[in-house]
Amino acid sequence: MSEPSDSEWSIVLGLLPRGWEEAARQHGAFSRARYTADPASLLRLLLFHAVNDGGLRETVTQARAAGIATMSPVALLKRVRRSGDWLAWLGAELCRPLREEPRVPQGLRLRVVDSTTVQGPAATTTGWRLHFVLDLLTLSCDWYELTDRFVGESLARVPVQPGDVLLGDRNYLRTEGARAVGDAGGHLLVRLRWTHPTMHTAQGDVFRVVEHVAGLAVGEVHSWPTHLRVPATSPVSGRVIATRLPAPLAERAVRKATRASAKKGKHPDPRSLLAAQFVMVFTTLPATQLDDRSVLELYRYRWQVELAFKRLKQLLAIGHLPHKDPRCARGWILAKLVVALLLETLYRNATTFSPWGFRLVAPPPSSS
Repeated sequence: MSEPSDSEWSIVLGLLPRGWEEAARQHGAFSRARYTADPASLLRLLLFHAVNDGGLRETVTQARAAGIATMSPVALLKRVRRSGDWLAWLGAELCRPLREEPRVPQGLRLRVVDSTTVQGPAATTTGWRLHFVLDLLTLSCDWYELTDRFVGESLARVPVQPGDVLLGDRNYLRTEGARAVGDAGGHLLVRLRWTHPTMHTAQGDVFRVVEHVAGLAVGEVHSWPTHLRVPATSPVSGRVIATRLPAPLAERAVRKATRASAKKGKHPDPRSLLAAQFVMVFTTLPATQLDDRSVLELYRYRWQVELAFKRLKQLLAIGHLPHKDPRCARGWILAKLVVALLLETLYRNATTFSPWGFRLVAPPPSSS
């Protein structure tokens, strides 16, 4: 890849959050001027390694030729390993302004939450899970967290502000997450499994959506007021909304469910095959704010986060981890995400502030 000129690099520096240099020292990424003169040189090297197609040896060779730094592959490895916390801080600060955008009508902010895994260079290496939130208004990432693959998906991990609406797939309907979103003043819109958590009707009867959807016709939308039971606290009130899929889509969904059961050596549960023929969601959005059909239309936009993951993996190659060392792998992934956020920031500035995407700064006065 071509190395940006010093003038282009100064534009990148202008996109960084306040205090980024001090943070490099506070988080232990930069302690003394050895090989790299300052935090800016270190960041340039880390981002260069993240977007470079080669490994450590090729990166240090190209960095030396470009005049960025002169060091050994082992020295670069050590710097990537100890820069993870700083890169995580940079990513969080770059995300912060995206959560402060004006809200859509009715005071709502639509956000899609999902996760994806990043595997190492060999099947036996430690994998990572990237928890990710996409703002549907800007199609920008406004929060992410990198954990090992053993940390599950949960809405309780996501920062929520009053008026946020979190859209998630079937993995995100968990009682602790639903309570956390509600306590923060947000709403959730999550797809249902037929084996969903315990719900009750207003009369106190146990509610199972699969027992109520069979009579729905294609195009018909129906909803049921329910309460999601949360242990040791008050229930979360909402409504279940469902509609039947058209026959071709329903048949495809049934085949997919059948294959999934076969891979596990099991016969599919009839209730699973029935549920596959419907779209069933749970939401805490009041019906006075969004009617049943509008809720289902809104859920369709959850697919945008899948496209975001494709962009990260295809354009920035975030799915091809070159490092086996866990700390180095973490630093590499976080550097990739900083690159992605810098590109988003530059693009957003170009579409909202100016066509060139950065603020023009007057040059210092000439000494002559």
